[in-house]
Amino acid sequence: MLLVPQMPEKVQYLLQFSFPIVNQLCEKSVSEKFVGGRKGYDKEILFGWLLIKKVTNWDYRTIASMAGVSHPTLIRANDLFLRKHLYEKVMVSLVKDAYRKGLIKGKFVAMDSSFVHTFSKHGELGSEGWNDHKEGYGFKLHLLIDCETKFPIALCITNGLANDMTLAIPLLKKARYWLKKTGYVLADKGYDWGDLVNWIVKNLHAKAGIPIKKHKRGKNYTWKGSWRNFQLKAKGRSLKKSIYNKRSSIERVFSVLKRTYHLGHEETRGIVNFAKNCYLTLICYMLKLFYIAGIS
Repeated sequence: MLLVPQMPEKVQYLLQFSFPIVNQLCEKSVSEKFVGGRKGYDKEILFGWLLIKKVTNWDYRTIASMAGVSHPTLIRANDLFLRKHLYEKVMVSLVKDAYRKGLIKGKFVAMDSSFVHTFSKHGELGSEGWNDHKEGYGFKLHLLIDCETKFPIALCITNGLANDMTLAIPLLKKARYWLKKTGYVLADKGYDWGDLVNWIVKNLHAKAGIPIKKHKRGKNYTWKGSWRNFQLKAKGRSLKKSIYNKRSSIERVFSVLKRTYHLGHEETRGIVNFAKNCYLTLICYMLKLFYIAGIS
């Protein structure tokens, strides 16, 4: 009996894409070539196997056996790609293609963060202490997406205690080039910050779809003062529920990243490994959106 295995259906779409940028960025310098040594494996092929590992969530040894390399080779390649900032550059390249081909509409964008527990359930390098709200140690993925197409635009990776508000402006600055047509920046109450609203209005010429937090009534509370305070806070915002409801698309994206692409289920420790997993997850997800749109 002859068995001819095929790649799982959820992996096959990855085979439609090539990444010449990988070999370009990993090319050895003149001094490195002078040292000599074994030629080494094709980095583009190793990058493809790492994507397959992320989609399947199989261990390094299984993927290495399929690829015909040793599992330390894949681990070293993963480290090399992060050190060379390859993941960031591949993501920027994909965002650029998406913008050019209409996968980033830009009228409605949403940002939020997702907490991921550490693999050991204890403090790890970069987890920075216990998070009382999530009741655990962990890391955060801060993400900005296009609400209409659910395409990621920019990300930040921090420890699990980072305040969402403090990461909002840096996240928008990263994506500013792609937000030329933005009409609304949507976020939940955790982003209710006057400086953020002013930055969105001034720099993006857009409105902030961020609800206003309710505050407790103090001793000097008056209805008139409360109304004036509300009017001041409402400047530059859109409080329409129909617009704010579009923010739910980012919750669905986080759900797909965790459920389909196994973000947070990897047997890795520390914020550096979490960063690798986030980049690989998002690249796989973005390629899937390209594949669905018929773009390769």
